[in-house]
Amino acid sequence: MVLDTLRSLLADLREREPADVSSENTTEAGHESYYADRVEYGVNDRDLPEDDRVLRLLVERGGRVERSTIVGETGWSEERLEACLDRMEREGQVSAIDVGGRRVVCRRGFEPKGYRPHLTSD
Repeated sequence: MVLDTLRSLLADLREREPADVSSENTTEAGHESYYADRVEYGVNDRDLPEDDRVLRLLVERGGRVERSTIVGETGWSEERLEACLDRMEREGQVSAIDVGGRRVVCRRGFEPKGYRPHLTSD
């Protein structure tokens, strides 16, 4: 899962010398790379847990994805996606909201400006 990968990355960083750490966190253009950009992109999507598949789609598409896109990309039923999103919302990983009549899934922190989760909870 993502947390296990993050723990192993942090453990590796602690073992290295500071010069090694700073060189890994920059790309050739000198930009910082982020954890989300380095997450197991060599792994087949079908081998990932459901949560990680949704998070990968969100990272690849800038933090927001319509539910219909997730269903199309994963081949899941609406019921399966709903169960996955409910679990991810409870864990604080995503927000599933209505934006202009469309059902949109957002990574936490990528919600539209002015979004207030405490006003939309059931």
